[in-house]
Amino acid sequence: MSLKSFLLLMRTDCTSAAERRRIHRASLPYRQVHANRERLRVESFNHAFQELRTLLPVLPPDKKMTKVQILRLATSYITYLNCLLNYDK
Repeated sequence: MSLKSFLLLMRTDCTSAAERRRIHRASLPYRQVHANRERLRVESFNHAFQELRTLLPVLPPDKKMTKVQILRLATSYITYLNCLLNYDK
């Protein structure tokens, strides 16, 4: 955080709480931490989709699929498996 931002942040009589938050969020360290946290979240999300994708039967197996397609195929496959279980009863 720059000295100017810090001084502005400390002048509580002139700025509202929302303004102090905005100044803090604009600081470089805050943005870097937030960007890293978001990057990890997206990587985790993508990894989960890849893992789900490996469990689904698709021809050909190397076919690229969007996340929506993966979710739709997963729900269809679960429905199919559920029907197989109920068919045996």
